[in-house]
Amino acid sequence: MLSNCSIAKKNMGLPQMEILFLTAQLPFPPASGGRRREYELISRLGKNIKIHLCSLTIEPEIDSLSLRYLQPYCASISLFRISNPAQLNGHTRRRPGLMNRYYSEEGVHGISQLFMDHCIDLVHLEGYYLMQLLPRNLDLPIVLVEHNIEYSLDLQRTFLSRSSRDFFSSWREYYFTFLWERTFWRGATKVVALTTEDQATIKRLEPNVDVQMIPNGIDHEPSIVQLRSYGRKNLLENSIYSNIQGGKGPSILFVCNFAYEPNVDAALYFSKYIFPLILNQVPTTILYLVGNSPPAEVFALKNTSSKSSHIEVTGFVESINPFYKAAQVVVCPLRIGGGIKVKILEALKAGKAIVSTSVGAQGLNINNQALCVCDKVSDFASNVIRLLVNPHERYLQEQEALRFGRTFPTWKQIAEEYERCYHKIVSTTYSENA
Repeated sequence: MLSNCSIAKKNMGLPQMEILFLTAQLPFPPASGGRRREYELISRLGKNIKIHLCSLTIEPEIDSLSLRYLQPYCASISLFRISNPAQLNGHTRRRPGLMNRYYSEEGVHGISQLFMDHCIDLVHLEGYYLMQLLPRNLDLPIVLVEHNIEYSLDLQRTFLSRSSRDFFSSWREYYFTFLWERTFWRGATKVVALTTEDQATIKRLEPNVDVQMIPNGIDHEPSIVQLRSYGRKNLLENSIYSNIQGGKGPSILFVCNFAYEPNVDAALYFSKYIFPLILNQVPTTILYLVGNSPPAEVFALKNTSSKSSHIEVTGFVESINPFYKAAQVVVCPLRIGGGIKVKILEALKAGKAIVSTSVGAQGLNINNQALCVCDKVSDFASNVIRLLVNPHERYLQEQEALRFGRTFPTWKQIAEEYERCYHKIVSTTYSENA
């Protein structure tokens, strides 16, 4: 069903579509894979579609500084503060952590008001847990994008649990995520998966759900200009830039958003178990852990480890291009994850030799010529060592990565696919209301 104002707009021949685009965080600065895809989409979709962007925030004062970089693409932008979990009372008991983490009382009321103030044709959601913010009686088509199959991540955490307490906590998350995620799939007009594997999983679990695969693009520039003007703290020391740009010694690069817990797990796992094996064979190797919001346990790798002089933790950087250019090997040691990894797409586009776990390589349908996939600690270490000490093998894999990277669509093509998806859904809905 469409709202009366949307039907009237159609009858008057007003062509421009209006959508509500709801995200769990402001898409700028694009310092994570999720923010990157949202920014790349919005900056292209906004040329032909009126976008009413709604984003959740825990730092409205800081995020408000970035609004001007999104305003050229949006008809309106609303920031809604995430509710304090302590104030949710019984609201949290039978819901997974993601729903509690991204619940906003401000958002519930603000989004309802937006529907009253604007003739919205369609709702685009980046994550199942955001559907809880929509009015229950909403008569508008909903496009729900799933970056990951979230319940599968909780199941992976269960298998990696080190204590019975962690096991039961992860199992509870898995159970409730499994229930709610599928419920919200059924409530969407269309579910979009980023990989064919996730598309198949959704279709297997919910055969009646309309699910389509639309991947991420690959042609973005992995840098953030004028970073300091955003009020974000840049932790990078000049000496680190000098070392990486000077190419002093063999180097390994892991790029990620450390605010995302699976990336922290990956950095700790690689640093504690794999990197020591590499140093035994290539003792001058430097490991660069590059990305925003590194927690204390990641900084501790640099400050307390016996190998601390070989680990650099940069924090939030203006551009990761110097690191991609200088690194001999890019690693993706994820043990928890799903969907397609923007960090892998960036490394392919940069033509880097890549070693990844099977979790990190999900969604790529890739062979080992373009990317080394291995899950055992010893295999991972030996492949990194091989690429560090053998320039010819590294060159061959770099060329294969470049070739494979060229097979991915551009963000322009991806935005056009979303536009076609929107127009088909809205046209069908208009026909049903005619």
